[in-house]
Amino acid sequence: MLREEVGIEELKRVHKELTELRHEFWLQHDLFSAQWWLLLAVLVISWYVWWRLVDKRKLMEIVLYGVMMSYLIFIWDQLGYELNLWLYSRKLFRVIPQAESLDWGILPILHMLVFQYFRSWRSYILVNIVMAAVMAFVYEPLSIGIGIYSMLNWEYVYSFPLYVAKAAIIKRLVEAVARKQGRSDGTNSRLNARAE
Repeated sequence: MLREEVGIEELKRVHKELTELRHEFWLQHDLFSAQWWLLLAVLVISWYVWWRLVDKRKLMEIVLYGVMMSYLIFIWDQLGYELNLWLYSRKLFRVIPQAESLDWGILPILHMLVFQYFRSWRSYILVNIVMAAVMAFVYEPLSIGIGIYSMLNWEYVYSFPLYVAKAAIIKRLVEAVARKQGRSDGTNSRLNARAE
């Protein structure tokens, strides 16, 4: 068994070496590669399309949904990365270990559009089931094929229920916030009416 001081020093050394190796790899293999340009295009185009399609009257609620979804996706990716379940072979930005175009672009944007257009639970879940199937069984294999994503200890079928679950969780949270805000607004309105 390692003494704590020896273990910490070893972790620092390995961490430094891994950081340097990742930096070198990114400069030599990722930056300006075909995959890098693809990731950049997906990120920029997805946000442009979202801005064109988003219902500006419901922007606060949709953005809240998107931020919560992005955060959950980021945490999910961080867990998978740390638990050695998958690895993103190509990165747009060197210092972020996840798939930025996916975590902060296309995935939350697709979810926000589904949230905007499919308001009933039934239609929302059905569309998310279809989207989960496409993401798990088409997008993930395609990402592996073009060298952006690598599965280490993971299977496509594991992703499918997680895509659906995260959509349900975030919709439920946003609805809870909206209910809370509605109660709060109602209380504030009554207080303001009494004050006048």
